[in-house]
Amino acid sequence: MAEKFRACVLVTPGKMEIQEFDIPKVSEEEALLKVESCGICGTDKHIFLGHSKTASFPVVPGHEFIGKVVRMGKKANESMAVFGGRLQEGDRVAVAPASLPCGHCDNCLSMPHRPSFCRNRFGYGFRTPPIFGGYSEYILLYPKTYVFKLSPDMPMKRAVLAEPVAAALRGVERASSTGEACFRVGYGVGSNVMVIGVGPIGAMAVACLRDTGAGTIIAQDLLPSRLGMAKRMGADILIDGTQPLEKRLGEVSKLTGGFGPDLVIEAAGAPVAFQESLEFVRRGGKIIEVGHFTDNGTTTIHPYTICFKDVDILGSWSNPMVIFRDAISFLERTALPVQDLVTHVFPLEEIAKGLELTGSEGVGKVVIVP
Repeated sequence: MAEKFRACVLVTPGKMEIQEFDIPKVSEEEALLKVESCGICGTDKHIFLGHSKTASFPVVPGHEFIGKVVRMGKKANESMAVFGGRLQEGDRVAVAPASLPCGHCDNCLSMPHRPSFCRNRFGYGFRTPPIFGGYSEYILLYPKTYVFKLSPDMPMKRAVLAEPVAAALRGVERASSTGEACFRVGYGVGSNVMVIGVGPIGAMAVACLRDTGAGTIIAQDLLPSRLGMAKRMGADILIDGTQPLEKRLGEVSKLTGGFGPDLVIEAAGAPVAFQESLEFVRRGGKIIEVGHFTDNGTTTIHPYTICFKDVDILGSWSNPMVIFRDAISFLERTALPVQDLVTHVFPLEEIAKGLELTGSEGVGKVVIVP
């Protein structure tokens, strides 16, 4: 193994460099991961543009990564949370990127089921080195990391979707939370659902909804290619988001018997999309806001609409690490062509091109192979 490796460093917003680092020493409680591939998330692009309030600089971004364990400390299995059997050198794994809660702060002690609330948590792809993200040839895995073993036979374009599926599945599971007993019990089999914004996360939400028994799934987006992908992931109805709102409201109302969707998932990350969610959702329905992991601005809403519709609005910030187990199970068994979501693969040197293309017409998930 070489003693040096390369990583893409985002020095400041808008400025990236490929830098060289020493291969780190592995302590008894750590492991060294050779990165196989890493997806470019829309959040990474927002970090590059300076929109994130949580990233620190310089940073090695990339949190949608998979790889092979090439070195292990003798106590790594005891120090990390390993799913799928004991970890060994040569194992192919996915890593929950935000998997290092301190366990001692007020939020960890009072809400251990919400690790994303930890006051002291740091994660891969969001912090200054030596914490590295997936835009790197190697990553040192620290104690408390959640590691999920992957089949060596799962195609890369499917395996690399573990993190996006986890994010989408978290949004769907938020919708499944129990409502008032005398009305409904949240999202369930047969529910009419609308997903606004069917980029990679929205498309995976469509796939998870289809897998969990949704009734009619309505997908809305501005880009035709994304609508086409949503159709392949199981959407029944496609809505052109460039059409006037009143026309779209009328169409969705007709499709849902005059009521509106039981559930609306906002995955566009555009403030106006949240505003529209309130218009589309039925009275007594539910909205899941999963698109605004970075601050994309504000929008105008009418509190009366929330009150009149008696609607539940739930946020989905990050996800519990263990949900990766369910995401990987989904990827292993689904017959949906989820791997088709990956449309572009670039080497580390072309990461700027990958970031530029992310979010464009005809582009699904962009993946970096270091």
